[in-house]
Amino acid sequence: MKISLTNFSNQKRFDSSNLCLKNHQNLSFKRTFKEHRSWGVRLPKDNNSPVSAKIFTYEDAKNVSIKVKNENEEKIYKLDNMGHGVFEKKLPPQTIKHNDKYSFIIEKANGKKIEVKDPYSFNQQELTGMSSAYNHYLYKWHDSDWFNKTNKNRISRQADDKNNLLPLNNATIYEINIATLTKEGNFESAKSALKDIKNDGFNTIELMPVENTYSFNWGYDGVDKFAPSNYLGGPDKLKSFIDYAHKIGLNVIMDMVPNHIGPDGNMLSSSGPYGGPNTDWGEGFNYEGKNSRYVRDYMVNACLNWLHNYHCDGLRLDMTKMMASDTTMQQIAAEVNKHFPDAFLIAEDGRSGINVKNDTFWNDWHQPHDLRVINPLKPEEEGIGEDEIEHNRKIDRIINGKVPLSRLGFDSEWDFYFHHTLLNAAYGAISLDSLEMAVVDSKKRIKYTTSHDEIGNYDGTRVVTKLVANLLNISDSLTLNPQDIKRANELEKKNKISKNDAQFIVKSQKAQLAIHSLVKKFLEGDLDKYKNDPQALQREVLSPLNIQKSANINYFAIKHAYEKALDRYKMVEAIKYFAPGPIMTFQGEQRADITKFNFFREFESIKDENYLYIEKGYPYGKMALDESVMGEINYSNYAKEKMDKFNALISDLNKYKALNPASTTGKIITDDTVKHYQNPTIALHSYDEKTKNETYIIANFSSKDYPSYNIEFPKGIWMEIIDTKDKKYGSNSIGDNMIIEGHGKNAQKSQVALSGNCAVIFKRIK
Repeated sequence: MKISLTNFSNQKRFDSSNLCLKNHQNLSFKRTFKEHRSWGVRLPKDNNSPVSAKIFTYEDAKNVSIKVKNENEEKIYKLDNMGHGVFEKKLPPQTIKHNDKYSFIIEKANGKKIEVKDPYSFNQQELTGMSSAYNHYLYKWHDSDWFNKTNKNRISRQADDKNNLLPLNNATIYEINIATLTKEGNFESAKSALKDIKNDGFNTIELMPVENTYSFNWGYDGVDKFAPSNYLGGPDKLKSFIDYAHKIGLNVIMDMVPNHIGPDGNMLSSSGPYGGPNTDWGEGFNYEGKNSRYVRDYMVNACLNWLHNYHCDGLRLDMTKMMASDTTMQQIAAEVNKHFPDAFLIAEDGRSGINVKNDTFWNDWHQPHDLRVINPLKPEEEGIGEDEIEHNRKIDRIINGKVPLSRLGFDSEWDFYFHHTLLNAAYGAISLDSLEMAVVDSKKRIKYTTSHDEIGNYDGTRVVTKLVANLLNISDSLTLNPQDIKRANELEKKNKISKNDAQFIVKSQKAQLAIHSLVKKFLEGDLDKYKNDPQALQREVLSPLNIQKSANINYFAIKHAYEKALDRYKMVEAIKYFAPGPIMTFQGEQRADITKFNFFREFESIKDENYLYIEKGYPYGKMALDESVMGEINYSNYAKEKMDKFNALISDLNKYKALNPASTTGKIITDDTVKHYQNPTIALHSYDEKTKNETYIIANFSSKDYPSYNIEFPKGIWMEIIDTKDKKYGSNSIGDNMIIEGHGKNAQKSQVALSGNCAVIFKRIK
């Protein structure tokens, strides 16, 4: 019997235990760490030990040899056939040395020979050429103290009362893109930004992928999963960067891509049966097809590579639901848990609607997340053995064509639901019920207002720009020129959408880009000369942006919209920090920077990337990269002051997060939630059972100031600790260091001075 998810709501419940194989006990993948480290070319710690070479290729391959070039000499060594497509050999000491070039020659069943780079290459200087041997033992690390159990800065899955480590719920993550963080765009120059990140109160950095690619891009088109891109600095410079991050007290998360392989330099399918069904982004992996065991191991080993060889503290796996293999997700979790029990795993997954309790599955469309993703593995479920694959496929056939194991074992995941709900509220599309559910449900998930995706995948503009565009509402006063009409027609054909939808997208993107240009000129001080000359502003600035006079925009309207946008952004950031659990901020957003973050990339195989312009409306390639580099906007003193004060709020919110367990390990007391729909206003109460720490937030999404706002407060004496419109954050609050006596639910209401577009956080002091 096959039940699809669409029909599943008609079923009461499905108990997976009915499908368990007999003697289904003590499940394990049975991989030793020695086996994990045995693949590819491994150079020894000393010059007197043998060199190992090992590759997985097609099961019917006749022979495999390794070709080595060193000191102008080329030699070929035949590997031993170990069966099942595995070939390996112990070579004499110094047969291959650090930086020597090598490749594998595979003789297929039909006698054809192909030469490929190492799938496990640690250093790939030539994208499709020979690999460069790399000896991980040569780099001398300086971070041994970082891994001490007494390190109060280190985030660990094993954090508990017996050590000083931080649980993942305490993570304040700063997401960075190495190529755009500094003008130089490499690992070495990125070090210069780390002290400011630490001083702003962040305790963790997350690197967008650094897997080797043809040229500059976001990093999600990597083809050498073990080799850091040399255009960013290569292996040694990445190690030095992580070493320095640990030295100043920052955890490091590596973002990696398990769902597809990039288009340029992909030789995996030539090397063996690594490739699987295509995804929207490129060739997928053969995780569950024929001869797939060592493909799953390949991705597990890629994860362990960043933890072992690069000392990363945690991993973020890109769009895991598109792996189409929950089995592989569970194997990654099991092997990481086993070999690096401190390391934590974060999934970008995004599935919803499946709840799990006591190994039972049922459809629950009111549940914003698929709870299996961060459902911890049981002690007896370290993984699944090869004989358990059919067990999982039986469950697979019943649920929906994907292996829905009850426990995938990740520690956290990106919270799409929280992001969308919070940002929609900032734009004015407020659902207080959804917002409450998002905060309540997000405890273990990574909460963020925006990330690289929400900026670059649409039009490249950031939160402040989008908020200003929302407030100025210029769409009805914006005209499409012939070039815009042409782009809309091309978008209509490309995406197979209606003409109206295509023109709406183009117009919306054009509005955002026009507002970005306008706000940039304003923050650079270029509009100051138009303060008292709206006609000149219209003629010289607005009309060239195709913004018509009917928009009624003048200098002071722009200034008011910008400052109101900052207020609304501060408000939602306070909600993000208040919600218990880990949070994330994208580079520059701690200062409300407006530098664009475009989708930039350069491919060898794709000569004409005009389709990117058709989709996004901004230049592609090197121009897109140049627009995305931090620090290139010449901000005025007015702008710097506003950004500094926004930064002061984020710094104080990071301190609040560090000092109040209610914001990390606390729980939302839903009985104390207050929602006023007409205003609209929401108040939420968080309580940490262990420390008895309590905080309470009130957020006013209306623009109206309330000198004396009546609202129910939980019992106790409460002191204001954060007011997002405080003068020190660049606004003018009508409240001032409030002390409030609360009387509890359904009791006498308390009076609070509540500014418009403002959030106030209180702490219970008695």
